[in-house]
Amino acid sequence: MSYFTEILAESSEGYRPLDVDVRDAADLDGLVDMMRSAGSADAEAVAVIEHEDEWFGLVRLCADNEVKVFLSDLRAVELSPFAEIFTDYLDSRPDAYEPDEDLVPDVDGVDEEEAEEEDDEVEMLEFDPDAEWGGDADIYADRGVTAVDLIEQVEKYPSDPARVVAHVGETVGFADQLEAAR
Repeated sequence: MSYFTEILAESSEGYRPLDVDVRDAADLDGLVDMMRSAGSADAEAVAVIEHEDEWFGLVRLCADNEVKVFLSDLRAVELSPFAEIFTDYLDSRPDAYEPDEDLVPDVDGVDEEEAEEEDDEVEMLEFDPDAEWGGDADIYADRGVTAVDLIEQVEKYPSDPARVVAHVGETVGFADQLEAAR
């Protein structure tokens, strides 16, 4: 099984691949420095790491320099050559996930405030306790991929990480450039 890695930076014309190799990063800070120096200072970048049929990782460098990481299978990452990059995230899976209220879309035309008035309890979304994902499931919630959607995709296609990454890429806008890099 092989690894696929790519770093894409956002520009005014969409995402473009960067001429850097993820394997050259010794840790997450090194990877983020590579993303920052190869891209433009005020644009976003994403690093994609996939292990065929097993797991994927996304590292998002936001325009405000915030770094978000999502890993689809912590145990597989731990056994990979990329474990050093993600050391801080290998035990990061939350027990439950509560979505950011500002990012939850209205359902069936019901305003979020109206729904809260009807039900004063804050409901936690419980996911399979055996699930092995980790990091920030809200990695692209502000760009249309909610945490619930991302986690559902990971659970639905555990042996097809490229499919899940393609889903994220289609929504965010880097799918074509990622496919061209493959």
